[in-house]
Amino acid sequence: MPCATHTETQSEAFCTQCGRALCKECVRMVQSSVYCESCLAASINKPPKAAVPPPIGGDKPDIAFVLGLIPGVGAIYNGEYFKAAIHVLVFGLLINLDLILFSVAFYFYMPFEAYYTAKKRKLAAQGLHIDTPIDRFREQINERVGEIKDKEMWGGIGLIALGALFLMNSFGVFSFIVVRNLWPVVLIVAGVILLLRSREKTSR
Repeated sequence: MPCATHTETQSEAFCTQCGRALCKECVRMVQSSVYCESCLAASINKPPKAAVPPPIGGDKPDIAFVLGLIPGVGAIYNGEYFKAAIHVLVFGLLINLDLILFSVAFYFYMPFEAYYTAKKRKLAAQGLHIDTPIDRFREQINERVGEIKDKEMWGGIGLIALGALFLMNSFGVFSFIVVRNLWPVVLIVAGVILLLRSREKTSR
């Protein structure tokens, strides 16, 4: 077979990339592989692949769900340590306030949140991106309440405030009984805020 470039010369090898017939003059050897000049130039000029860091946290939804039954452990399995601390403190606060209904709801929220987080990570590793029910729930909250900026800052402030409340309760400076009796005020305030936001939207 004649060389693809020098048609008057018989070929001696074939390019391992494009399969073109090559004569002795056109052969470009790299270690034990044969390349033509075009393929060799293309491989040299090709930008190196960016290193993809390994995902932090687990990618097994079933394990995440089971571990999520222990407050904070599901989030730890998913590598979300800050979220784990928030889960533990919020659940502890609800228990101390004897808010049984909210405690039960939050207890079952944690394993499902851990499950969908791990499932989303697992599918993302396969190139699939989905919106989980937790994502849609957060989007609805953001639509009604508004997007919270500087979430880490406010999360840190919330953790400090909760920790201070637990500390004062331990030393008798503050009692959760007072908060337990007054917690419906939070619902009233939230209702007023929603009504005001609704009036702002209708007046536009």
